[in-house]
Amino acid sequence: MIHIEIFGLFAGLVAIGIIVLIFIAALGLIKWLLQGYFLFRIAERKNLDIPLLSFVPFGTFYVAGQEFDGNVFQKGSFNPKHLGLIFAITGLVVYFLGLSIGDIAISYLLMESIIFIGLFNAYTRNMGVAILLAILNVLTAGIAAIVVLFLYHRKLSKTFNDPVVREEPVSEPHRGPVDTDDVDQHRNI
Repeated sequence: MIHIEIFGLFAGLVAIGIIVLIFIAALGLIKWLLQGYFLFRIAERKNLDIPLLSFVPFGTFYVAGQEFDGNVFQKGSFNPKHLGLIFAITGLVVYFLGLSIGDIAISYLLMESIIFIGLFNAYTRNMGVAILLAILNVLTAGIAAIVVLFLYHRKLSKTFNDPVVREEPVSEPHRGPVDTDDVDQHRNI
């Protein structure tokens, strides 16, 4: 009887562990898609090289590394494509030097935060705030990057006069007799 209860306890713990892993994997997928989308839109706006790499794990290092030119380093001191390539290769080396799954995840998050300093500085125009945002990105497991990328995307959309929410033109009001009741005129949508 004790063996059956231990087996039931073990099976319950395994089920809970599987549910937690599925939840963490779903959150990771949502983070990856949102971060990739906003980084892609920013790279597209700023005319960076190969914006589609925003959806590839180390491609984000390449795309975000291009933002160091003019935001962290003096504009034109390095070729932005070379900076992106250096960051992507460095990220791969650090990633493969990780000793365990935890080390790999932490090293990837640290590299991502360091590389996003260029984007954070492009958004805030203040290096101190950009470094604090990078630290916050590490502490929040990458959620801060999604928020800043979203805000920077909105800022670029306003700069390029391309609003995220498009307004429809307003039609002329109905100028008929006052006592008519037009349902379409009073619609509250």
